[in-house]
Amino acid sequence: MKREELLEMTRNLLLKAGFYCSQICKFRPSSFDFIARKDNLLLIVKILSNIDALNEEVANELLSLAKFLEGVPIVIGSKTCSSQLEDDVVYFRHGVPIITYTTLENYLHGILPFICAAPGGLYVNIDGDTLKRIRIEKGISIGQLARIAGVSRRTIRMYERGERPSIEVATKIADYLGADFIKPVDLWEEISKEVVEIKREIKDEILKILEEIGAFIYPTLRSPFHAVSQILDEKFIVGVKERRIIEKAKIISNLARVAEKKSVIFMDYCRKRNIEGVPVICREELLKINEPEKIIQLIEERE
Repeated sequence: MKREELLEMTRNLLLKAGFYCSQICKFRPSSFDFIARKDNLLLIVKILSNIDALNEEVANELLSLAKFLEGVPIVIGSKTCSSQLEDDVVYFRHGVPIITYTTLENYLHGILPFICAAPGGLYVNIDGDTLKRIRIEKGISIGQLARIAGVSRRTIRMYERGERPSIEVATKIADYLGADFIKPVDLWEEISKEVVEIKREIKDEILKILEEIGAFIYPTLRSPFHAVSQILDEKFIVGVKERRIIEKAKIISNLARVAEKKSVIFMDYCRKRNIEGVPVICREELLKINEPEKIIQLIEERE
């Protein structure tokens, strides 16, 4: 399946499932293709025919944007360089969950995946607390369970802390205990817990001015906007010195509405104070501000 076809199918699937979807981000390069919201769930969606194309830089930006926007990053793909992706299996690349279109379709209909793919094979998601409780209730020692499963005692302890066993090992343990401790993979909770805040150098002069006033800035490298920012308690999608400003303002405004965040564009010079619903602040105005509250006030006046 071609990437463009998969992209349209995925967006239409989410629309039919009741999601409010942004426009497709046609500016390139981009770490994501569109975002989608349903109630409190925000998805940051990237479509790849071949998931091997997801490199670490793109994945890190996808994860960082999802964390800032309080959403979930997810890649919909079809294959790797060597094989097709299996349905109802969750894959990972650089901490980002990856599934097929069919897996997403099944998930939206309540059919949840139980299997995760990782280096070395296929693994199942388990409830470690349940495993430990059942083992203790049945009077089975860690050593005894380790011998049955063919693993070390340390490995059993890791399982009881939630580490995923292989399908073969999980089946041996489940058959021996006569109880079920395997649980489905909740895609919306699969953001890597090992995500590290990536501090990027702020090179743009306007963003440096904004930071000096007291704003948090995360400059993007592969997004249709230049940065995301937090000023006091407000989060913003930020454009800077935009070329094709009308087109950029439209997508920034659209993304901000779906993400339920504010937006702003900073320019060296601009006669307009609002473009396509996005407040515009020029560099000269920004230089006169020394308190973050005043930035928010100016943005709200121009919304």
